[in-house]
Amino acid sequence: MAGSINGRILRVDLIEGKTWTEEPGDAFYRKYPGGRAIIAHYLLTEVPPETDPLGSDNRLVFAMGPITGVQLPGNARHSMGAKSPLTGFYGEGEAGGFWNAELKDAGWDAIVVQGAAKSPVYLWIDDLQVEIRDAGHLWGKITGDVQEAIQEELGEDVRVAQTGIAGENLVKIACVCNDLNEFAGRCGMGAVMGSKKLKAIAVRGSNRTTPVDIEPIRETTRWVPTTFGEGQEHFIMHEWGTGARVRSKQIEGHVISHNFRDGMLEGAENVDAQAMKATVVNRMDGCFACSVRCKKRVRFETANVTVDDKYGGPEYESFGAIGSNCGVVDMITICKACEMMNYLSLDSISTGSAIAWAMEMVELGKLTPDDLQGAELRWGNGEDLLAMIEMIARREGIGDLLAEGATLAARRLGKDSEKYVVAVKGLDLGMHDPRAMEGMRKQFPVSPVGGDHCGAAHKGPSLMNTLGICQMLVYDDDRMLALLNASTGWDMTAAELDDVYERGITMTRLFNLREGATAADDKLPWRMHQKLAMGPMKDQVLSEDLVLSETRDYYENRGWDRESGVPDGATVEWLGLQAVAG
Repeated sequence: MAGSINGRILRVDLIEGKTWTEEPGDAFYRKYPGGRAIIAHYLLTEVPPETDPLGSDNRLVFAMGPITGVQLPGNARHSMGAKSPLTGFYGEGEAGGFWNAELKDAGWDAIVVQGAAKSPVYLWIDDLQVEIRDAGHLWGKITGDVQEAIQEELGEDVRVAQTGIAGENLVKIACVCNDLNEFAGRCGMGAVMGSKKLKAIAVRGSNRTTPVDIEPIRETTRWVPTTFGEGQEHFIMHEWGTGARVRSKQIEGHVISHNFRDGMLEGAENVDAQAMKATVVNRMDGCFACSVRCKKRVRFETANVTVDDKYGGPEYESFGAIGSNCGVVDMITICKACEMMNYLSLDSISTGSAIAWAMEMVELGKLTPDDLQGAELRWGNGEDLLAMIEMIARREGIGDLLAEGATLAARRLGKDSEKYVVAVKGLDLGMHDPRAMEGMRKQFPVSPVGGDHCGAAHKGPSLMNTLGICQMLVYDDDRMLALLNASTGWDMTAAELDDVYERGITMTRLFNLREGATAADDKLPWRMHQKLAMGPMKDQVLSEDLVLSETRDYYENRGWDRESGVPDGATVEWLGLQAVAG
């Protein structure tokens, strides 16, 4: 195929120990260009209903976008998905970096993994040559050591995606790491990879991904750096990365603190992006071909603590989840905690949320000293935080309970503790309070994965996840369409691209309905309808009726039944989904 789509999907069967190539053709890619669309297609067509997410019948899909690999700011993204072991529903996460562009350069648009190996293996992709190799010597090692060992075997130019020790231990909040500092963090994808005994995927690609029409690519590449000036679109991201608005959240009264309870936290401004850049950030870095360079590289060494910048550094979600949400405002502790989660492969949002929930349960007496088995969980205590991260990754002591994620841990604990879990459909909320943010209020309940903060239920962000474009780049629909057509050589219309979004989101809905989800799951957690404990918003209450009305409006706009959220027959036929609608 011409342009940025290779026309090849790599299939891997780890039971049989074999690989093969699928070549779906242009009509397939026009319907399912990449990312979510490809993931949802394979989950709906190949994963049987009620499949154990950690069983061999689950599929683990790495899906590049049709633009991924083109030398363009903000296009170094890929999605990965499976039935989630954390929620039991549709699972998806996204990551940036360089691994995804390398896979496109190797000649592949996606990888679909099925089965489970008897012993640890890793996948070696050298352009179109694919080999399943023994990974026994890599099992039990942290991510930095694994990447170093693979590059010693295959060459320093090899890019590596991997699950870590948490994934090996089937921790349901484990993530998948590539390039050591990029993570498909949500929904427990690292546990799915670990369940398949697939330690890593190493890639070398030698054929540059080339667009059909270079001029729209060049125009956008020239335009993005002009938006770095103060007050312009990408200024904050280019200067500080994420987390530059913590101070404004504190003033407005919706800083995430103490398991979403308080709204304000003394010292929160000490760990925002500006403070970090001024003290512990060694340099700002970026993904493949991106001039925004929004990634922090944190390095420091004290008498007691060392943090290596090869693991990146905490972005907003991380220092919100393991920092302010747990009452921790010590920058060194948060940076060390982030490094640990990165080399153990833990989702920082769900890890911080599980620890914050447990800290509140200790405060309320629902987790007792006997439950804690000698551990301690005190608000704001950095030593407790660091110890618990290690225990979760290795499923030791109380960490074994928290390794299930907050929702499943609460169900096991009982004592009315699930009421205090801040999650939707079992996935912990990103570090944004829907009581203060209309966008999150309208996003969290209807997201197909649960408490996702990246707008994946709505058109713009959903298309970005499908096409392989970073949400930190403010590309509007017209620019995305122009870049897609320039990269692929297609003549796709705006209406056809809109159908891509509607088809993808409806497929995720069909999958969730098949797995037992109902409209009753599309709601905010109990805490979001309680008053914040302090600050300027403490007298405001978010109405459940408002959230219900907005959710029903969303259903109706998608062509789903307003009450049940079930896609109606006309919508299914219009999107060509009759074969998977059940």
